[in-house]
Amino acid sequence: MSYQGGVAQLKQVEALILDRTAYRFLGDNFDGPKVDRDQMLWLHEAIKGSDLEDEVAHQVISATLYVILAHDTHDLIDEPKDHLQKTSQERQLTVLAGDFYSSLYYRTLSEFEMIDLLAALQRGVQETNEAKVNLYQLHITGDEDYLAHLVMSKAAIFAKFATYFGCDGAFVHVASHTILLTYLLRERGNFQVSGESLFKTAYEHGYMALHAQADFQAWLEDLIVTVKGEIKANMVGLVISEMAEKRLQELLGQVEEK
Repeated sequence: MSYQGGVAQLKQVEALILDRTAYRFLGDNFDGPKVDRDQMLWLHEAIKGSDLEDEVAHQVISATLYVILAHDTHDLIDEPKDHLQKTSQERQLTVLAGDFYSSLYYRTLSEFEMIDLLAALQRGVQETNEAKVNLYQLHITGDEDYLAHLVMSKAAIFAKFATYFGCDGAFVHVASHTILLTYLLRERGNFQVSGESLFKTAYEHGYMALHAQADFQAWLEDLIVTVKGEIKANMVGLVISEMAEKRLQELLGQVEEK
């Protein structure tokens, strides 16, 4: 598929998500997680080799994005050290948004009778929750374990999706680390603005202290370099679209988040 064709298909998937009256209402009134275009890109890469018709594949991708949105939205309610205290109305709308995304996810996969995929994604949700609990409570045995939990906390749902559609381990590894990388780059940008980060406890505990960093920002930069190195080390022979290749190179080469 051409680069232009891939872009057009991703726009069709995004349109499916955005073309919901309730979604538009939440977009105007709810300051929460939005559609992650990088997750959408890698979900598209994972499913493109299946025998599903394009229209069905797009619906399945949108359903998976809904479960990711549902999880990220519900996670806002109990996120540790939330520096932005929510009002009662904001918390109610957060719950409503998460439930709305969940209902769309269940309905779509049920309509296509993809019960096995639904079960696989639920296992991804469970692994995501377990990874986040271990990270928050620092139930980690060392640097390798810490990085593995970070990847799982951001890409376990994607990994179950990709495995379900027959993607090999190298693809899942690179894509999962790339999803984590996009999160780390956003976190770096947020820290530069607010001076706050959920990663500070890991820094203070000494995880991933590969060099003698002078401060937290240097530690976070080192973590980003480590994740980039993990991606580069596993890219040999990876077959992905021109669109995914371009985005991957942009993320690996960029200095500041766009």
